[in-house]
Amino acid sequence: MQVKSNALVKILVPMVLLIGGFIGIKSCRSTEGAAPDTTSNNVLATLSPEELQALGVGGDTPEDTLRTLIGTLNKVRAEQRHLSQQNADILKENDQLKSQRHDVAGQIDAAVAAIRQEDEQRRRELQDEQQGVLAQIDLLTERLNSAPLPSQDNQMPLGLGLAGSPYSAQPAKGQDELIWVPPADEKSSDMQAMGNEKTTAQFPTSFLSEQPTTGQNTPQNSSLKEENEKLVYTLPENATLVGSQAMTALLGRVPVNGTVTDPYPFKILIGKNNLTANGIELPEVEGAVVSGSASGDWTLACVRGQVNSITFVFQDGTVRTLPGTGQNPQGIGWLSDENGIPCISGERKSNASTYLPTLFALSAMNSAGDALNESQRTAQTNGAGGITSALTGNAGQSALGKAMAGGMNDITEWLKQRYSQTFDAVYVPPGARLVVHITQPLAIDYEAKGRKVRYGLSESTQYNHQDVLD
Repeated sequence: MQVKSNALVKILVPMVLLIGGFIGIKSCRSTEGAAPDTTSNNVLATLSPEELQALGVGGDTPEDTLRTLIGTLNKVRAEQRHLSQQNADILKENDQLKSQRHDVAGQIDAAVAAIRQEDEQRRRELQDEQQGVLAQIDLLTERLNSAPLPSQDNQMPLGLGLAGSPYSAQPAKGQDELIWVPPADEKSSDMQAMGNEKTTAQFPTSFLSEQPTTGQNTPQNSSLKEENEKLVYTLPENATLVGSQAMTALLGRVPVNGTVTDPYPFKILIGKNNLTANGIELPEVEGAVVSGSASGDWTLACVRGQVNSITFVFQDGTVRTLPGTGQNPQGIGWLSDENGIPCISGERKSNASTYLPTLFALSAMNSAGDALNESQRTAQTNGAGGITSALTGNAGQSALGKAMAGGMNDITEWLKQRYSQTFDAVYVPPGARLVVHITQPLAIDYEAKGRKVRYGLSESTQYNHQDVLD
């Protein structure tokens, strides 16, 4: 049986085959064209978003990315060229500095060489001079050794060999005769010559005189002074004289900047029964007077005393003052109260309570006068950059302000001059019981011919004085 084919199938099958082949060819071409883009997209896909942002290609197309990379590459190349130029300049400058350093080193070497040459030349000159001096010394030594020794007869005679010549003082009569040559400053006495008396030579300065420039009699006076003094007592160092009483008030000024200006003096009376630190009494001493200077302590409200000298009075009226004049300006002791406190309590005294308020009031009135004057004036800046003040208010008030300021200024200056001796002091009244502490040993010597408080007079002398008084 013969199968009949459908004509429609014969037409559709070839068309389907043609369409399938066309689609296959088209798909192959599209795959080849999209391969580079896929590769590019795959390269960009391997980068993270942060790296894309750092490169500046985040969200760009491949063309934009390419342009960005090309621009970045050009920029890097330009910077590289700039750095290369800088490196070349630095190398050139380095070469110049090296050449300059070599030049400076050469100059230093030349200067050192010149100095060495001068030193060497000077050393040679000194050696030549030294050799010349040594040669002269050797020559003189040789001459001295070869010269004959002088005999006794060849010594220089008296009168320098001028005896018997017109240049001698007197004609020589004998070799052993002494010749008197009158001094150049001798002055003859004409009055004695007129009286037919023997003329005595006179000189401007007498020999062995008591002038300050000569010291021939100093040892003799010292020995006489030592014989005149009799050793009696010794106040040792750290001795204590108790039972003392202040004869004057102790007024101690407070130091200003560590200095006491014009300190006030004081005097203290010491009785007969005072004891030294080692318990030895002074029976032959009737009493003593202590003098010194005081300084104050404002914070502690007390007075410190420095002992400068002590005058001892013996039973016969002889006095002895220690130390001597100018021997110890730093003081020989200090004071304390009976309790041993080295600062005697007192009362504060100051004129600041009257001086400071008065000065404050005067300064305030001076400022008020200046303010009143300035309130009537106007200050302007001129073209030269200065300030010009002009009167724009009441002239009377301005004059009043000036007068007030000037008057207060004068009064302030007067007050400062009168109160220039401002003081802060601590006052201790007279009669205070004190203790004297000695800081250096004192030799109490009795002078047999020393000064006394009173000298005994004979009855006839007293009667004569009474007659004269009557």
